[in-house]
Amino acid sequence: MSANLTGVVVPLITPFNNENQIDYSSLSRVIEFLVTKGVNALMVGGTTGEGMLLRLEERKQLLDTVIRQVAGKALVIAHTGCIDTESTVDLSKHAQKAGADYISVIVPYFFTLNDDQLYGHFLAVCKAVQETSVLLYAFPGNTKNDISPVLLQRLMHAAPNITGIKSSNDDLVKFQEYVKIGGPKFTSCMGVDELMLGGLVFGSHAQISGNANAFPEPFINLFHAFKDGNLKRAQDLQLVVNSIVQLHHGGSTTAFYKASLQIRGISAGRVRSPMRELTKQELTQLEAQLLKSNLLES
Repeated sequence: MSANLTGVVVPLITPFNNENQIDYSSLSRVIEFLVTKGVNALMVGGTTGEGMLLRLEERKQLLDTVIRQVAGKALVIAHTGCIDTESTVDLSKHAQKAGADYISVIVPYFFTLNDDQLYGHFLAVCKAVQETSVLLYAFPGNTKNDISPVLLQRLMHAAPNITGIKSSNDDLVKFQEYVKIGGPKFTSCMGVDELMLGGLVFGSHAQISGNANAFPEPFINLFHAFKDGNLKRAQDLQLVVNSIVQLHHGGSTTAFYKASLQIRGISAGRVRSPMRELTKQELTQLEAQLLKSNLLES
C-alpha cells in the first residue's frame, strides 16, 4: 500500500493551449512551482483538473507525464472517477500500472444511484486495483449522489485497500462520522477550504484544495501552525484562506486559479469548454484585489 497521505494536497489544474489541447509546457511549470513550495501531494485529473472534460487517453497521458516529472518529490494521486464503472476500472488499472501512489474515485454522477449501486461500483474498482490505496471522493453538490457513513463502513469491510476519503461537503457532522468509522489509520481529507481548520480539529489528515494551485503557502502554513499547536496563527491563516476562496469566487470556473497563477508569473494556460475564461472585468478586478493583498509577497 501507499505512503501516508498528509498535509496539503493540490488537485492539479490542467492547462490548455489555444488549440484546446493540454499545454504540457505550462503544466511542467505549475508542477515545479507547487513541488518547490512544498505541497505534499498532487491529484491529477480531478474536478479542478477538468478531468471530466478529458478523453480517457488524455487522462492516461496526463497522469504518466505528472508521475515522470514529480519523480517521487511528492505523492501522486490519480483521479480515475467516471460516470461509468468500466471506464473507471480502465483508468484505475492504468494508474496502478503507472505507479500512482493513490487512486481517487469520485461518486458516479448525473444518474440517481442508491447505496447498493454505489457499493457495486466502488467494489468493482477496488477489486481491480487491490495493490493500490483507494481514496473515495464524496462531492454531493456536483455528483448528486453521496457516500453515507453506513456505505463507507460497508465498503471498508469489503475492500481493505480503501484507506481514505475526500469530503467536499460542508457537513462537519458527517465528516466526524467518516473519521470515527475509518479509525486512526484511515486518511480523512477535507475538500472545503473554508473548513480546513475545522476539519483538522475533527481529525482531517490532509486538505485537498483547488485554491492552493495558485496560493499554496497559506494552506501549508495553516497545516503546520495547527500541528505545532499555534491555534491563533491557524485561525488567522484560515481567514487568509477564506479570502482566497472569495477572490476566486468559490472556484466557479477554474480560470480563476489559472489567472492567479498567471499574475504570479506562472503560465497556466486556458480552460476547456464548456468552462469559461474570465471576462476582462473579472481579470482586472482580480489583479486589483491581489495587489491590495499581501498574497503576492508569498
